[in-house]
This record gives sequence, structure tokens and C-alpha cells, in this order.
Amino acid sequence: MTFSNLFKNKYRLAIGISLLFHVSAIIGLLFTDYNDFFIQNTPLNLIISMALVLYTHQKINKSLWFFFSACVFAGLTYEVIGINTGFLFGDYKYSNVMGYKIFGVPILLGILWFTTMYCVGGLTSQFYNWFRVKYNFKVSNKIELHLLAIFGAFAAVFLDLFLEPVAIKLNFWQWYPYGEIPIYNYVCWFFGSLILQYLFVILKFNKQNKFAVYLFTIQLIFFITISLFYK
Repeated sequence: MTFSNLFKNKYRLAIGISLLFHVSAIIGLLFTDYNDFFIQNTPLNLIISMALVLYTHQKINKSLWFFFSACVFAGLTYEVIGINTGFLFGDYKYSNVMGYKIFGVPILLGILWFTTMYCVGGLTSQFYNWFRVKYNFKVSNKIELHLLAIFGAFAAVFLDLFLEPVAIKLNFWQWYPYGEIPIYNYVCWFFGSLILQYLFVILKFNKQNKFAVYLFTIQLIFFITISLFYK
């Protein structure tokens, strides 16, 4: 088996596992009486998604681990500040669905931040490379850096637009005092993501993981489906 075929099989396996978990969750939440089972197993889905990202990444190096650590640390720091001060994102609280918490924040949120930042960064990078080749698009390295980081942050906010209603419906977290998601949340998401997207672009690790694009798409479809049809 050649090296390229090995990674094709890795991609297929990872996509299959991700589809299995997300499609099962859609069926379970919409068509069965076992809603609580699927909601309570959300942490497992988060861990598996992260593991599949690392599994399909070619040539894991110190830069990737640095990015992983930075996302976990920054994500948890953002959330701890947000929960305990209201200064970031707004007034919200996490339920116990996502497991053990530190200073009111589930530690699995760090994993969610990494997976999201990796996927939106990979999506943006691969789309940009396709666009650059197809249309012979050329800009300076400095402008390219800014374009990739900014569009990556916008992709993160776009995903969050559909994630938030689902999180509320499934009681992952709640907004106070009226349950409405403030625009301020998305502003903070953008700038918090932007910092990490600059790091994603600058660090020297492989950005061409096709599974990142598939996982972003699968999660987006899941969030849209649940937000529209889950009662």
C-alpha cells in the first residue's frame, strides 16, 4: 500500500466514524425516546472528533502540539473570563452535560476550541490554495497572512451561529437573563478566534488535512438539522 493510499483510507475511516456519530445523534434526537442518552454522550463525540483530527493529520510535529496547547489554554481562559465576569461573550452558564468543570467551565471546551480552530483554519487554507491555483491569485505573504486569519475567524463565527441554538436546545449552556444570544458573543468569538487563526497560519505544520473540511461540513449539517427540527 502506498503512502497516499494509506492516507486515503485514513480519511475514509475518519469520515465514516464522524458520520456514524453525527447521523446516529440526529436519528436518536429526532426520532427516538433516548434523547438523554445522546445528549449525555456529547463529551465522547467531542473527544472522538479531536482524535480523528489528529489521526488524519500528516506529520504531527512540535508546532502542531504547540497550536493544540495554545487553543486549549486560550479557549479555557476565554471561557473562564466569560463565565466569571461577563466581560467576554455575555452572561451565560454551563450545565453539567459536558462533564467536569474548572471555574465553571467544562474542561472539554478546550478540546472543542482546538478542533474548531483546526477545522476552520484547514478549511480556509485549502479553499485559498484552490482559489489561488484556479484563478492565479497572487498577493504578498503579509496580505495572505491577514486574509487567511480573518477568513478563518469568520468561518468560526459562521459555525457558531448554528452551534449556539443547538447548545441551548440541548442544555449545554444557557444565556441570561432572557435566553437570547447577544451579538456581543459573536464579536468576541471573532476576535478570540482571530488570535488563534493567526497562530494557525504562522506555525509550521501541515494545513492540508481534507478531513478538517469534512468534519466542519458534517458538524454544520448536524447543527442546522437539530436547530430546525429538534423540539
